[in-house]
Amino acid sequence: MRNILISFSGGRTSAFMAKFCKEYYSNDNLLFVFANTGKEREETLDFVDKCDKEFKLNVVWLEADVQAEKGVGTRYKIVDYCAASREGEPFEEVIKKYGLPSKLYRHCTRELKEVPIHKFAKEYFKGEKYYTALGIRSDEPKRLNYNDPLKIYPLAEINISEEFIREWWSRQPFDLELKDYEGNCDDCFLKSLRKKMTIATECPTRPLWWISMEKNYGTERQPKFDVRNNLSYEEISDLAMKPFSKVVDKKEERDQIPKLFELNLDIEFSCYCGN
Repeated sequence: MRNILISFSGGRTSAFMAKFCKEYYSNDNLLFVFANTGKEREETLDFVDKCDKEFKLNVVWLEADVQAEKGVGTRYKIVDYCAASREGEPFEEVIKKYGLPSKLYRHCTRELKEVPIHKFAKEYFKGEKYYTALGIRSDEPKRLNYNDPLKIYPLAEINISEEFIREWWSRQPFDLELKDYEGNCDDCFLKSLRKKMTIATECPTRPLWWISMEKNYGTERQPKFDVRNNLSYEEISDLAMKPFSKVVDKKEERDQIPKLFELNLDIEFSCYCGN
C-alpha cells in the first residue's frame, strides 16, 4: 500500500484526477488536499466543495500561515469552505514578506501551495515516504518530470487530454462554472496578456486587488508582477479599453466549428468547365 498525496488545485483536470484516484487507487492510503490562496475564484471554492461531497474525497482545506519573522518558514492552517479566505489575505502576507512574485520568482506557488501542502502531508503520513499525484495531462508533456520518482501523473499515463476533460465534465450533473481562460486564481500574472485584457473587459473590478498590490508593495527593483511585458495591471486595464481580439473558451470554440470527420472532404459536382 502506497501513501499518495493528491494535490487538488480546484480545476476540472485535478478534480477528474481526484475522482480517478479515489476509484483506481482505492487500496492505497490517499490524502486529498486543496490549498486556498485567498485569490481563488468563488466558483472554484464552490466546485471543490461540491466535488468533495459528491466524490466523498474528505478534502483537507489548507492555507498558508506566513510568519513575518525573517528566517521562520511558512506554516499551514486548516480551514474549510466557510472559513476559507476570500479577500487575498494569505497571498498578501506572502507579498509583504517576499515581495511581488513574477515569472522569474514564483514564491507565491512555493509559499501558498507547495510549502503548506507538503508540511501537512509529512505530518499526516508520519514522516513515511509518500507519492504526490499531479493533474498533468498527456497534452502537457513539458510539465512532466519523470526524474522525480515520488511524483506520479495518473492522467498522462492513461492519455487524458484537455478536450477529453471538458467533454467528460459536460456530461456530469455539475461543472466548474468558469471558462478555461479564467482559471482558478482570479487574475494570475502568469496568464497571457490577451487573457488578462479579456478578463478586465468582462469584469473591470477583477484587476483592482492586483493593482493595489503593485501600488502597496512594488519596489524599484520590481514594481510590477508582469516582468515579461513590463506592464502594470493598471496599464493592462487601460489597454483593455481599446479594441482587441478577445480570447475565447476552447470548448466553446470547438463547439462552434464542425469537426473535420463530420464533413465529406471529397464530395464534388460536375461542371461544364470540367468537360
